[in-house]
Amino acid sequence: MSSSNEGLYLGLDLSTQQLKCTLINEVHSIVLDEAVHFDHDLPEFGTSNGAIHYGDRATSPTLMWVKALDILLGRLKKSGHVHRIRGISGAGQQHGSVYWSKQGIDQLTHLDSTRTLEEQLKDGFSLHQSPIWQDASTMSECRALEEFVGGPAALAKRTGSKAYERFTGNQIAKIYREERKTYDATEHISLVSSFLTSLLVGQLAPVDAAEGSGTNIMDIQTCAWDPALLHQCGGQDLLKKLSLAPVHGGTVVGSIDSYYQERYGFSKECKVMPFTGDNSATLVSMNLRQGDCVVSLGTSDTVLVSIAKDKAEPTTESHLMAHPVEKNGFMGMLCYKNGSLTRQHIRDVYANSDWDTFNASLGAVRERDTFGFYYWMQEIVPFAKGIYRFENGEPVEEFSHPQDNVRAILESQFLSMRLRLGRMVTSPMVRVLATGGAAANRALLQVLSNVLGLPVYKQKGMNSASLGGALLAKYAVGSHSSFEEMMKNYVEEPELICEPKASETVYYGTRLEDYVRLESLVLSTLSHVSH
Repeated sequence: MSSSNEGLYLGLDLSTQQLKCTLINEVHSIVLDEAVHFDHDLPEFGTSNGAIHYGDRATSPTLMWVKALDILLGRLKKSGHVHRIRGISGAGQQHGSVYWSKQGIDQLTHLDSTRTLEEQLKDGFSLHQSPIWQDASTMSECRALEEFVGGPAALAKRTGSKAYERFTGNQIAKIYREERKTYDATEHISLVSSFLTSLLVGQLAPVDAAEGSGTNIMDIQTCAWDPALLHQCGGQDLLKKLSLAPVHGGTVVGSIDSYYQERYGFSKECKVMPFTGDNSATLVSMNLRQGDCVVSLGTSDTVLVSIAKDKAEPTTESHLMAHPVEKNGFMGMLCYKNGSLTRQHIRDVYANSDWDTFNASLGAVRERDTFGFYYWMQEIVPFAKGIYRFENGEPVEEFSHPQDNVRAILESQFLSMRLRLGRMVTSPMVRVLATGGAAANRALLQVLSNVLGLPVYKQKGMNSASLGGALLAKYAVGSHSSFEEMMKNYVEEPELICEPKASETVYYGTRLEDYVRLESLVLSTLSHVSH
């Protein structure tokens, strides 16, 4: 129980489907969790799972995010905790971008506390639909950027990743080339994370360096915008439209704007820190030690590891990003677009839309040689789309026993993690820390443990990104020598969920070669079709 005058720290997470918040006290206990679900709470914006899809394009209404903040802070005010909040940080879905008009920026700096943010910013954006991470429509821009620097490997060495359709620089390039009038009317471009920061401080805020790593236009070594890449993606005006240099986590952007003091009761002493990406915030919340591997099972599936700068080498399959709290470290990441939504699709088709039925299929004795590759949405690694099945090594339209799809989708997703994690990290992993919505499913985690050959642990609380934001806020406000030093007295050992079954891990080890061969066959088939 926290005392009535104890300081509190607020973490926000603007993810694909919700705006969540987590409030913690000085000893890192969670005081409050709250969320605004976009589809349910804001149906007027017409989203499905928080997004609007048309072909390979994927966006979210910018004003929906603004209204969600109005609603969330209104609920927070009723809790009676607001006046005790000393710091705010958080996360935004990575890669998404917001396009401010001059009118919007002028309004941002003159907010009227008697009116909602939605009312005041309804005409504040030159582009009303923000491109998000699910967008896969920028292939030509990606190829042009890679060609400009000498290929995918050269771009990865320069920015930490090869060109990806969802990365912000390529999204900007598409708007620059196809919607020049909109681009010219854009005064400033924020990432989703720095957009939230900007709303809270009442002025444009810089991008966090970890977030800048997901743009393909920031130098991964210096954490500064790369002028040549900026010019390639957005011409001579892009540097001006980004304007502010990326900053490292643990710094203070400014005090919360008077609008929030007057409307919601925040203290004028409340500080706002740069918001980071959802994956970076997850890494922070897990407080990793050497040998830890975070597997986040959400709308997208993500594998995160902390790597020393001198031990890291960029590849064209993984991402190297600035570490959210360690200036001498990188965050290594694998990201898969086909996560929980694809698993739910297979559950709906093959398990009567019921997780108990799905889990029962996982417990059945393995009787057939089946492999499946489930790229229901355009996948990132590997770059592929479609569903492909193999039985006894031969391609089939459907398995002879269709319920085999349940086991096959998990095996396929987790074998890909095992394969690519081995290529990215030379030192052995010790344990998995599972997070995200699907981490509530123990049967699923047992398959993950068996495939990776590692014990799987889970920390308390499921809002990892918002918790990470709250911890970042406390870190920046306090006088700690390091993030590790701040955390050392409050680390609660995670709960062991399951350990690998040795025979299963050995079995999956024998299947890796077949997995690589069949995945290559799928990719070569797709390449042949595209040509």
